[in-house]
Amino acid sequence: MKSKELIRTERIIEYLDNIERQLKDIRSIPILGKDFFLNRGNSIQIKAIKYSLACAIQDITRISAHIASTLSLWKVRESEAEAILALAEEGIIPKEFAEKIKGMPSFRNRIIHDYLPNEFDAEKLYESLEGLEDFRLFSRYILEWISQPEKV
Repeated sequence: MKSKELIRTERIIEYLDNIERQLKDIRSIPILGKDFFLNRGNSIQIKAIKYSLACAIQDITRISAHIASTLSLWKVRESEAEAILALAEEGIIPKEFAEKIKGMPSFRNRIIHDYLPNEFDAEKLYESLEGLEDFRLFSRYILEWISQPEKV
């Protein structure tokens, strides 16, 4: 494993804290089903959810890119998905988990372009809310890795 001495732990902690705040905001909005995302009357709440999701995903990509870059696990300008996969290659997060979340950056790009409401995006957005635990799991893996002493 490569040296963690240049990792900006305090910055990563800030990103992880922001992920938790974003999840709290999302959970504060009562969503009764997929149709919530098709109702134009919910546009303000939908935009709030999309913004919070996009911010949480952005923080995952920032953390992944920072660690991958600092440890020289990827080449400059590779995709954000590749940064997530690089963490798995280094053993920071499990490979199966990295495969599961590697699509987050492209999903973030889709939701920030405000394609809703349509049936496909409503379904995807609703499904993403069922997977909010992935954000906490990512945070847990990163915190565990940060707290591990360096192997000499």
